[in-house]
Amino acid sequence: MKVICNTDDIARAVGTVSKVVNPHIAVPVLANLLLTAEEGRVRVRATDLEITMQNQFDAEVQESGSVTVPAKLFTSYLSNSPKGPVLIEADDKKATVKIQRAVCDFNTLPAAEFPPLPTEQHNESFTMPGASLRRLLEQTIFAASTEESRGAVLCGTLVEVEGKTLRAVATDGYRLAVSQLTLESERSDRLRFIVPSRALSEASRNVDSGKAVTITTLGKSRNQLSIQSDDLVITTRLVDGQYPNYEQIIPKTDPATTVSASTADVVAALKRAELMTADRANQVRLEIGGGKLKITATSDITGNALEEIDVEHKGDDLQISFNARFLRDILDHIDDAQTLMHFGGPVAPTVMMPAGTQEQRYLIMPLRA
Repeated sequence: MKVICNTDDIARAVGTVSKVVNPHIAVPVLANLLLTAEEGRVRVRATDLEITMQNQFDAEVQESGSVTVPAKLFTSYLSNSPKGPVLIEADDKKATVKIQRAVCDFNTLPAAEFPPLPTEQHNESFTMPGASLRRLLEQTIFAASTEESRGAVLCGTLVEVEGKTLRAVATDGYRLAVSQLTLESERSDRLRFIVPSRALSEASRNVDSGKAVTITTLGKSRNQLSIQSDDLVITTRLVDGQYPNYEQIIPKTDPATTVSASTADVVAALKRAELMTADRANQVRLEIGGGKLKITATSDITGNALEEIDVEHKGDDLQISFNARFLRDILDHIDDAQTLMHFGGPVAPTVMMPAGTQEQRYLIMPLRA
């Protein structure tokens, strides 16, 4: 392989895909990146066998070919290199990188050992703007579990397509996030699959907001998913399992207490109160009554905090406790100046949503005082 490319182009592609590399994996070639050059393009691919990311860019390809290079070392070298043309010459034993007067040889492993991309049939597919997908994912995947002990299902995000509605759902058992958007084209069938939230996190960070994104199920068993945006392709295995019935969890009865509050004011108050909760499992207490929301935090070590906010309040007065970080995580993802909070009581789940739309809903379980 022999190519000439731009430092910025290859560094960007390598930096994007290298995030899925697991340096502790037992298969040596999986600690490497696969570089493939042909027909004026260079493709860079990385995988941990669950998630595969590929990015590509234009280059002057003088000799086609493929090579694998150590992911961490290659990425670090490029990120510390000067801008300008890059010459890469490679065979099965080494890859030589020349940038200005700097030359570096990287030991390689055979490209034939690198796992191929799925080549089985493409199945259901739908397309949406990249900006819409990023917003949908940002509003939900933060609520998915990050603890593998909770199981792969809760570490995943449920994706549903019904008619023109695309919906994403994530929960860790303590909080639930539901967000949806409207697609341009309508589907006659209903799609439902669980996607590893880690793969969706990479998609959220890296899809081009200004480009269309195509999502496609792959394989005879429809057990893989492809997310493609311009030069970026993310392929992931789908989670096999039954997702919790989230619709059954969301209260259907009228709330006993409803509060409309400034999102920014509540976030700021929680940030200050949370400083006092380190020894109390991040617990804060909310007191609602008389058009006021009082947030209190107490600590045997650091002291006490009291915050008071003017709110619009309907229904019963209430005292209820929450994990401050979980509560603030939800508020940080509400895209509205005002947040609605529907309380069913001191031990019932609380529903939160932007005041101006029904397309985002959040549920949080209270703490027992």
